[in-house]
Amino acid sequence: MAGIGRPSKYDPAYCQQIIKFCADGASISSFAASIDVCRDTISAWGSEHPEFSAAVKAAKAKVAAWYDVQARNVAKNGGGNATICIFGLKNFDGEDFRDVQETKHSGGIELTGLDVVVKR
Repeated sequence: MAGIGRPSKYDPAYCQQIIKFCADGASISSFAASIDVCRDTISAWGSEHPEFSAAVKAAKAKVAAWYDVQARNVAKNGGGNATICIFGLKNFDGEDFRDVQETKHSGGIELTGLDVVVKR
């Protein structure tokens, strides 16, 4: 039934606000706190409003870009906090920055003591 429960605090203006808010590295949760909602509400609005979902993705890209700039500054100039940059990049840009684990098998495989029965 529609109309049951509290009215949504969603405002289409949040689409541009979240992108701007996150441009200096602030998290999506920080944006939620700034407008007095919980992080789950941001996720729910993303599910209900495709334009807000796109804005959240753009905001995450802004956060990742901010951490990218910070990490490059640390790499070039020293100082700063490389660890927080690493965590920020892994969490906000996991496609480009992630730990890659590769497992290789070396040596042969010997099969012994196998009884093979073929039924026809």
